[in-house]
Amino acid sequence: MINLTLVLETRYDSTTATGETFNRGGKTDIILKYAKDNSNLFVAECKFWHGASEFHKAISQLFDRYLTWRDSKAALILFVTNKDFTNVIETIRKETPNHPYFSKSVGTRGETSFSFQFHLPQDKDKIVFLEIIAFHYDK
Repeated sequence: MINLTLVLETRYDSTTATGETFNRGGKTDIILKYAKDNSNLFVAECKFWHGASEFHKAISQLFDRYLTWRDSKAALILFVTNKDFTNVIETIRKETPNHPYFSKSVGTRGETSFSFQFHLPQDKDKIVFLEIIAFHYDK
């Protein structure tokens, strides 16, 4: 995660990236902030893949604990150790619309990055853009 925050911080002007940073109700894995006013640009949570039910719990954790009303961009970064990576990708595609905060699919970025619109649990009119990114983590 530390290397990822370094890459994010150098990729964009006037930003700071931190890991294990407190936001709303807990510590999220990655936050990218705009340095001039300290506002969140991006909030991300990293998880190892442990099946569809844990996937839904990870989305809920991100939305229920870490996102505020002002957060509009988030990501769930998944590290997959399963040998059948294609099956995991299909499960992500199939299961994401079943989450109660899901609004709509926006598209894909390559084979393993999916763009969605979700809503905050406390405000169904507040849209959050969620990117779900899966990496095959071959031991």
